[in-house]
Amino acid sequence: MERKNQRHTPSDGVLEAAGTSSEKLAQFTDSYASFNRVINSLQRQYLKLKEEYAAVNERLAETNRHLMAVSAENLAVTKILNNILGSLAAGVIAVDQNGIITHFNRAAATLLGIPVEEPVGKPYREIIPVGSPPDANALRTAESGRELEAVDKTVDLVDGTRLRLSVSTRVLRDDDGRPAGAVEVFHDVTKVKRLEQELARLNTLAALGEMAATIAHQVRNPLAGIGGFAALLRRDLAPDDPRQKTVRKIIDGVESLNRTITALLNYTRSDELNCEETDFQAFLRATCERFLYERDDLVGRMKIVVETPPDPDSAHLAVTIDPTLMRQVLFNLFTNAFEACGEGTVVTVVARRLPRQKAMRLYADRLLLGLDETVVETVVADNGPGIPEGQCEQLFSPFVTTRPGGTGLGLAVARKVMQAHGGDIYAENREYSGARFVLLLPVKIDQRTSRKAVVPGERDS
Repeated sequence: MERKNQRHTPSDGVLEAAGTSSEKLAQFTDSYASFNRVINSLQRQYLKLKEEYAAVNERLAETNRHLMAVSAENLAVTKILNNILGSLAAGVIAVDQNGIITHFNRAAATLLGIPVEEPVGKPYREIIPVGSPPDANALRTAESGRELEAVDKTVDLVDGTRLRLSVSTRVLRDDDGRPAGAVEVFHDVTKVKRLEQELARLNTLAALGEMAATIAHQVRNPLAGIGGFAALLRRDLAPDDPRQKTVRKIIDGVESLNRTITALLNYTRSDELNCEETDFQAFLRATCERFLYERDDLVGRMKIVVETPPDPDSAHLAVTIDPTLMRQVLFNLFTNAFEACGEGTVVTVVARRLPRQKAMRLYADRLLLGLDETVVETVVADNGPGIPEGQCEQLFSPFVTTRPGGTGLGLAVARKVMQAHGGDIYAENREYSGARFVLLLPVKIDQRTSRKAVVPGERDS
């Protein structure tokens, strides 16, 4: 009943509405202030993040610059190392622990005849020839850990080339010192071996020369006395005295011994080569003509033919020889041919340049050829009875002869001259009849007759 009697005035509603608006305004004000605080906080965080981002970005840029500098430095070092490896005259091959080739330089490619890009990333045993001894390589060192120092090694390539190498190996290790593979360094020692052979030959000749000089001194003095007294005895005897024949034999024997001693001294003398580039085909023709000119007693009794080789590459051969000594060798062979054949002697001479592969296949055991060398093969053949069986090689030993009155030094001197040129000479019987002497001279593969090549026989004849 009291609620019914309660009365509301207009001012009460206004006041109530005003209170509600004030509350909402206060709430809005609080919300706006809170929003501003959030915005201000977000702005501060944004600015802070922006500063942090700028700092991180600067550090990242600095790191990138450092990485780029290190990368450039590494590239420069790698380039220098590759240039060094590429410039080395020695071959370098590196493998990892699995035997996979990781490095293979230009010199190794040249020596082994393998393109430089081909072996990298492939197994060593499938690409590189093993050679002898078989454990002198990087693969065996990587497997066993056994390092080698300057081991002599022989490698036969697919083209017939026989390399004589000096090989050293080392184990490669990572930063922690653990084995990570091996490296093999090798270089061609063909020329060194040739020099060693030449030095051994000269030492032998020097020792033989000392012995020969001693023998000559000890023998020639008594021989001179024997010869002198024999000459006096011949003078005192009447021309028809039968003892003249005995005295003549004594004098002939003394002269023969003197010739042998002289030949021995000439053999042991170390001749210095006076080499020059020579047109070899023209030299051979001039030498044959000169021999028959000097031995006019053989004209009509002996014929020497210089054959033209069918290979056009051999029509003009430039060789570096001592023409005087080489002429002596040929004269010796021509003289021996006539003494073996007699009347109607026919000697044929032919010289040709062999392809390197064929030269290595035929003469790798006789000659030490460099990678840039092949062989000029000269054959001097006659139509005589040939060489007695089993004596072909013995002919070149001093004092071995097949003819009466010979000193046995002519062919020994010929071999000495050929070996001094880095070559060789050997003898064999022809298929049907007669003997053939083969002269071998090493020459550069790209060597051809040039305008400097001369025919010494024409110059000093």
